[in-house]
Amino acid sequence: MADRPDPGPKALPDRMQAGRSVLGRIIRKAERLLETERQLCRLLPESLRNHVSVAGLDTGHLSLFVSSSARATQLRFQQRLLQTQLAKLTGEPVLRISVAVKPRAPLSPKNKPPEPIGIPAAAANHFAAMARDEPDPDLKKALERLASRAQ
Repeated sequence: MADRPDPGPKALPDRMQAGRSVLGRIIRKAERLLETERQLCRLLPESLRNHVSVAGLDTGHLSLFVSSSARATQLRFQQRLLQTQLAKLTGEPVLRISVAVKPRAPLSPKNKPPEPIGIPAAAANHFAAMARDEPDPDLKKALERLASRAQ
């Protein structure tokens, strides 16, 4: 039997082909969930789209998270229609849909964007003077922005 030459390192797409790696299976499952969520958003009324997310899809069981109990009730009324339409659009059987309420957390102070920081008037005047003498247009704009932040 002849020795085969070493083909060398494999590209990432080759390593992720069907059934070849755990990472490949995880990526394909994530892609399926994203596609299911896209299709679901297309089917939902505008009032529900930003309040529903796909939590999982496993052997025909679609799990959804909804932001409030009122939205969950609205979704439950459309359950049968969504099952049939999602099955047609995604090619995956959707035999059951479960809805769980998972309120979205309000933005805490650490998650909010930072407030612009004001600078003392003397520093703002100094930045403005530097901007007047600066030949580089990008640096000049940056200095002018800094100067505009006077308290």
